[in-house]
Amino acid sequence: MPDVSYDALIDFCAYNPGEIKPLVAALGCRIKQYIFFSTASVYQPSDGFLDEYQQIADLTGSAGNSGNSGNSRNSGNAAEDYVHNKIMLERELAASCEAAGIEHTILRPALIYGPFNYAPREPYFIELIAKKKAVPNPIDATGRFNFIYVMDIADMLMRCIGDSRSYGQVFNLAGGEAITYQKLIKEFERLNNGPFEIRDVTVRQVESERIPLPFPLTGDILYDGSKFSKLFDYSYTPFAEGMAKTYSIFHTLYTDNS
Repeated sequence: MPDVSYDALIDFCAYNPGEIKPLVAALGCRIKQYIFFSTASVYQPSDGFLDEYQQIADLTGSAGNSGNSGNSRNSGNAAEDYVHNKIMLERELAASCEAAGIEHTILRPALIYGPFNYAPREPYFIELIAKKKAVPNPIDATGRFNFIYVMDIADMLMRCIGDSRSYGQVFNLAGGEAITYQKLIKEFERLNNGPFEIRDVTVRQVESERIPLPFPLTGDILYDGSKFSKLFDYSYTPFAEGMAKTYSIFHTLYTDNS
């Protein structure tokens, strides 16, 4: 193998403990920086916008492997297992990079949206609109949540590479706008240039009918992404602007395939 060095290793793919340490061991001092994509879901749930100093979730009392074991967990609760494994990977990253003398950076995205998003979040609604099907509207939902535009993630990642300000740092990637289902529906009406068919439902109906709404119905899932903004003088893409581009691409896709 040629003796090639790399400015950074970008890791989108580590989901299970034990997947980072071998990479660091194999590449050793040939990499200058290891950038790991974790998740903002690692925080202990709380009201309001959560910053990087918020307490990390304690899942050690949950079913499955102990949170201190360092092992991948498969308890049957996919969401909790995912968070547990990301927490373990963050710790593995810090320890492995310190031992190897490699700089590391942890990025914790909030809910990601944007063109060609494979997760059934905003595409769920846009497909229903494009195919002229009724969109569920949870009229009594009180949940608030915020997003990160996928193009912002790419931009922020590039700014971290080789920049000493990102070394040893953890950053939430999250726009500052709190979104609700009501605000989301109004935004889709604006982008649709008028109303579309809506089916009003209650939170109880959503749960009993197992309607696959992708965002929290109650409580907050809000993250504070201002640390990165202040350090790098960075402005997030406004939600309306990012969703306009996203809506246009998905609506055309679903209309052409209908």
